[in-house]
Amino acid sequence: MNAVLPANPEPHLERTRLLWTLAALAAMTLPHALHLAPWIVLTAALIALWRLGVVYFGWPLFSRYTRIAFGVLAFVGVYATYHTFNGPQAGTALLILLAGLKLMEARGLRDYFLLLVITLIIGITNFFYDQTIPLAIYMVPAVWLAGTALLNIAHPDTGQSPLTSAKTSARLLLSALPVALVLFLLFPRIPGPLWSLTLPQHSAVTGLSTSMSPGSLSRLAQSDAIAFRVKFLNAAPPRAQRYWRALVLHDYDGQTWTPGNIMWDGSDTLSARGAPVNYQITLQPNHLRVLYALDLPAQGPANTRLTADYELLTPHPVTELRLYSASSYTDYRYGLDIPAWELRRDMRLPSGIDPRARQLAQSWRASAAAPGQIVEDALHMFHQQPFRYTLQPGVLSGPNRIDEFLFVTRSGFCEHYASAFVFLMRAAGIPAHVVIGYQGGTRNPVDGYYTVRQEDAHAWTEVWLAGQGWVRVDPTAAVDPARVDQGLAAALPGEAIPGYFFNAHPWVGQLRNAWDALNNGWNQWILAYGPELQSRLFAGLGMTYGNWLQLVLVLLVAIGAILMLVWLVLWWRHRAPRPSGVQRDYLRFCRKLANCGLTRSASEGPLDYAQRVSHVRPDLAVSVRSISALYMNLRYADSGDARAFARLVHAFRP
Repeated sequence: MNAVLPANPEPHLERTRLLWTLAALAAMTLPHALHLAPWIVLTAALIALWRLGVVYFGWPLFSRYTRIAFGVLAFVGVYATYHTFNGPQAGTALLILLAGLKLMEARGLRDYFLLLVITLIIGITNFFYDQTIPLAIYMVPAVWLAGTALLNIAHPDTGQSPLTSAKTSARLLLSALPVALVLFLLFPRIPGPLWSLTLPQHSAVTGLSTSMSPGSLSRLAQSDAIAFRVKFLNAAPPRAQRYWRALVLHDYDGQTWTPGNIMWDGSDTLSARGAPVNYQITLQPNHLRVLYALDLPAQGPANTRLTADYELLTPHPVTELRLYSASSYTDYRYGLDIPAWELRRDMRLPSGIDPRARQLAQSWRASAAAPGQIVEDALHMFHQQPFRYTLQPGVLSGPNRIDEFLFVTRSGFCEHYASAFVFLMRAAGIPAHVVIGYQGGTRNPVDGYYTVRQEDAHAWTEVWLAGQGWVRVDPTAAVDPARVDQGLAAALPGEAIPGYFFNAHPWVGQLRNAWDALNNGWNQWILAYGPELQSRLFAGLGMTYGNWLQLVLVLLVAIGAILMLVWLVLWWRHRAPRPSGVQRDYLRFCRKLANCGLTRSASEGPLDYAQRVSHVRPDLAVSVRSISALYMNLRYADSGDARAFARLVHAFRP
């Protein structure tokens, strides 16, 4: 028969349940203030404050019609904000508002239990947006608080202090850790964490886009957010060779460069010299279908494809941390034999714009003996004339932006120089295109990984020369060689750049390196723990990855071993204490009587046992009573002679 829960609990029980539930709900909901529309968390907070007023000041409860109206408005508000009920943001918002709706009517024990279940689910949804170490650390006491709340709500009238409930909650969590660890390591993994869901496209993401226009990379370079980390499996190439290829941009409309149509199958094969560079990349979510690779990639991970431009593309956007291996050559040739129709797309220019740049390119073409001389003329111009490399180039306006940059402002970031250079090459009849990605990267001395940040975002160019194929040309290096050889800080010593504080204070930089190394370890072994790492773990254990029968057996054995260990610990803690010498002598006395058919009952004390034996065997009454009396003095009064007691037991012959 089901118990009937009271509809109107005692006031002190209601206060206890409400306070603990609100504390747990607030702890789980607070991180969502960073991700959701402000009105959602604020609405839940106002409902919580009103419920406190109901309990402490006698304010009226929400009526049924008020709750119905709130439910309707909650759905309307969520749809108006997110234009859907699907997805992590809309779903989490609805969950928080439904928790507020339940809080409006919560009165009985069952209501508060349900609220705590919703609270725990809200806590899980925090990992939809953030899987960093700070959030993981924050969630530990939050879950502990929810467990403590559950214990206090379930047993509010037992007299158990909150501190005792907190200790019990901590013990339960610690007891669950070994099983959770085994399941984390051995349970079959799918690519990416289970909580990773695609966020709406308008969510703020710092990183490269699929296009380039004046100012796009200079704005990006003002962020020191990490783009990816690299672990070289053999010798790392020098900084000047660390060009990280992302996308090739072919089409230009007078302002913006875009990739154009993707060509999957090129007519060319890579011709490489020297040994390949093997490396592993831990890529932060970039929300692109692009994996970054050292220029020029020869081989990428599974489920990726190299385009004819040697871009490394994935079937779906990278919306989660991605760990992959790749192989590249830094000394290479490609595109030696490209059909003319392919080259023509890298010679197209919009008509009617930038006449001065076209005229300059035509003059180079008229005087040059070979296309390579035109390239040298352009680089010589950037190097000799007063061009300035800066993060704050100003805004280019009007239809003739290349002319304005080359002949008026002469101040720009890498995208300005790459765009102008490709325009000049095409105007001179040389096929050329823009390549965007990153350049450089700094080695972390703590763990040996190279960190590439958004401030390392870069644009360079490739020109096609007969007999050489596509040749990388970086016009930024002609303007300021320090950008390529030493990095952004060396190239812009007088400007406010990301990470200036860390560079100016070495001890702060050391702390940053240690924190980055810790985050990298978290990324490598926790967030990026997927099929690849699990297969390596199985290989180290001598197991075959993908043998599910073997995996199930290992899981059962591991969990069984943990449960056995827990049982042994509990048994050891609650085992009967080892009997003292006096107790052993008394047990010997009891065994002698048991041999005569006078077995002592487990619930029978020494005095009752002596009386029963004396009644059944009057001839033993004197000895039994004297031995029992002496035992009780020794055992409970801590008086008497233990040796005399041992002699009496030894001499006793029933």
